[in-house]
Amino acid sequence: MKLSVSNVIIGLGGGLAGVGGMVGGVLVFGESEAIRVIQALGSLAVACSAVVAYRLYVANTKRHEQEDARAHSGAFLEESKQILERAYEVFSGSGKLVPANDRLIWLSIARMLLRYQALKVHITELDHRQIMGENEEYQRLRFYVLLDRCKDELDRDYFQGREDHPHGGEEIDKRSIAIIFNFTKWPDDRPDPIDDVDDIELFAQGSVPIAFHGVEAHLSRRQEYWEAIQARKRELRDVRT
Repeated sequence: MKLSVSNVIIGLGGGLAGVGGMVGGVLVFGESEAIRVIQALGSLAVACSAVVAYRLYVANTKRHEQEDARAHSGAFLEESKQILERAYEVFSGSGKLVPANDRLIWLSIARMLLRYQALKVHITELDHRQIMGENEEYQRLRFYVLLDRCKDELDRDYFQGREDHPHGGEEIDKRSIAIIFNFTKWPDDRPDPIDDVDDIELFAQGSVPIAFHGVEAHLSRRQEYWEAIQARKRELRDVRT
């Protein structure tokens, strides 16, 4: 714990006051009375030292606890990020179009996702939780894109493990299907930041370059919506002029 300027000034002031009191005691009351004053000041100094030492101990203990908690949170953050990355790498087969029709792989990925949910509970630091939330959303999108891209291949025979199927293998466990597909959904308890966006305001401010005629054609299909954008544009022009 670092000493502040105010603490140093207070300490110096206290020391000077003690010296002044001792000198004054010698001059006014004599040597014997001054000795008693010095003894009293000594006892007071011991008591003050004990208080300062205790406050230093508490401050250092709290600092160490905070550092340990942050390190603990950081370790779980890194492990949580890695487990999601490994899960996607295995499930995607390092870039193959369709996940392998393998019961064990689907079960293993489902278990990894469940372990991730258990690990991230131990991420306690606010900034760590924000980082993990962004990473989770990125991995969720990757799983979603992979499954959506190969949805035609993921037919009944794929999940039943028909040998004559192009991706024939083993019957996929229904629990692993539920866990993996559920991971691709936006969590119900997580606020969606896009809900707070005023899209009419953004379009009116010119968020889409004028060369993108297809966007304008698309937006103008809804007359009331398009008129709201044009009205807002006029308001902004009036403010500028």
